[in-house]
Amino acid sequence: MKIIRQLPTVLTSFAYRKEYFPELDGMIATVREHHPDWPIVTGRGPMSGFDLPTLEVDSPWGKSFWTLPLSLNPGNYENDWRKITMMKGWWTKLVWQEFAGREGVDLNRILWLDADARLRGPLDIELPDDAEVIAAPWCHDDFQKPGYAHICSGMVLFQGSRKGKVSAIIDQWSADCLQSIQNLPPPTVPWLDSDQEILTDVLARTPDSAGDYVLLKLDEEKYGSCPISHQKFARQSLINHWDMGTHMKTEPERRNLNWPPTEEYRKGAAIGDPVPGAKLRNGHADAQELESTEKDA
Repeated sequence: MKIIRQLPTVLTSFAYRKEYFPELDGMIATVREHHPDWPIVTGRGPMSGFDLPTLEVDSPWGKSFWTLPLSLNPGNYENDWRKITMMKGWWTKLVWQEFAGREGVDLNRILWLDADARLRGPLDIELPDDAEVIAAPWCHDDFQKPGYAHICSGMVLFQGSRKGKVSAIIDQWSADCLQSIQNLPPPTVPWLDSDQEILTDVLARTPDSAGDYVLLKLDEEKYGSCPISHQKFARQSLINHWDMGTHMKTEPERRNLNWPPTEEYRKGAAIGDPVPGAKLRNGHADAQELESTEKDA
């Protein structure tokens, strides 16, 4: 077993729509602070001059353009948000094929982080460094849908050979995401299905009980937590996630311009500090506030 900070790892993410660009910049800064040797592969889009959704890709090996093989057919902000998240499977597959495993590394190892994530220290995930592995925060019983267990894809680590079991899972995730973008199914969860519900389903159809890969279900509070409760800064996690999804599901004219908080606030907030814009960011109560209220009751 080795700690991930000891292992060559490609960090990747993308920002689709300009609202995410500063979020991506802030996330990258925290990765470079705590993992300065990790190569970073990012995308920004949509780029003008292309018929289909296209991202400009930036990596240590140069710039390129990746084009989604189908249209997003934008229609409303909730559905658009769902489709954009579903690009993650396709994006991960391309990073896996193009960048992971470079420079003589036998195994691919890539780590996805959502653009709104902020590292507060070096990641400490322990990995069998020669095995097929998927590691991510895991919700064992979601308070918004009791009994539902699912992966939390704001941070997901994939490790394996180019043609191993993890590679096959990524391929299936990508294919299912592209299919869902083309024929968006009705939502099955209150927060609206996205890439993580698709990946949860792929993993359910590909259980790790056969021993051909390891699924590490990480502590959700430590690696996948939004730090807000009752409109206050309530907790510090190793990775803080700042809930841009709720913001981006809403029409621009209804968004709270105080959200997300400034980088200065996020770096300096103390437990108990009020969070600007947290109470009714988009005309809806904060999900973390609702969770805490239910638990208090």
